[in-house]
Amino acid sequence: MKLDYNKKELQELMKDFFLLTGIRIVLFDSDYTELLSYPESHCRFCAHMKSRSETSRLCDESDRNSFSECKLKNEIIIYHCHAGLIEATAPLKDHNTVIGYLMFGQISDAANEQELAAVLSEHLNRSSSASGKHDFGTDIARYLSDIPMKSAGQIRAAARIMEACTFCIILKNTVTARRDNFIRNMDSYLMEHLADDLSIHELSKAFGISKSKLYQQFSIYYDTGIADHIRHLRIERARQLLTDTELSVTEISSAVGFADYNYFCRVFKKEVGISAKKYRASSLPHCLSLYE
Repeated sequence: MKLDYNKKELQELMKDFFLLTGIRIVLFDSDYTELLSYPESHCRFCAHMKSRSETSRLCDESDRNSFSECKLKNEIIIYHCHAGLIEATAPLKDHNTVIGYLMFGQISDAANEQELAAVLSEHLNRSSSASGKHDFGTDIARYLSDIPMKSAGQIRAAARIMEACTFCIILKNTVTARRDNFIRNMDSYLMEHLADDLSIHELSKAFGISKSKLYQQFSIYYDTGIADHIRHLRIERARQLLTDTELSVTEISSAVGFADYNYFCRVFKKEVGISAKKYRASSLPHCLSLYE
């Protein structure tokens, strides 16, 4: 699911998170594509890992696994990545639907710099052996300097703050599911269920969102109300059936979701300007010409 987001507002929030915690934070969509981060660049150690094809693959795999677990558990998770650093992933949930993720990292829960240096050295040696390149030398200090070291309590606190950020982001519509996805999904569902009950209750149940959220989303993505839009789709479908089929007007009325035939006739005439029977009659010569 692609996302729309207020870049300026989100960057300010990410910057505040970094100033408070010293930890890099990243926004991903539900397809695991990185959209925005603060700071923009990775730490030197992660940049090194991502510069090697084998370790870059492991980084991507670690990310995907975290997103999958986060979505499955429907909650924030804290974990060690493949290279031994701490990361956390929190779901961005629009009601019951995960539309993206916030992730922070890469930090260390090592007790001291010597312990962190040992962890980094192990993975640097492994990546260099795999690639045949040994360009880091013995200067581990340059990799240590931009990896924050946090206690278990600080890591949990940062995770709770990031989780709170996800609620704020959704509440303020700083991040939303991309408009064309909502319209495409909504119209596809409506067209497939024109003959069914398309009440607000049934639609909110079908999309797993509250009635108020459904009204809100509809007001954002459409220039008309829900009932008006459904009525328009039903009449357009009725026009197609009147032109392309031999179904009776009564059958068409039922097929497009009008239980009351007389009400259908009134609505059709109001929307189109002529009755359904006259519309079919006016369309008949055009239909016949298709077979000449």
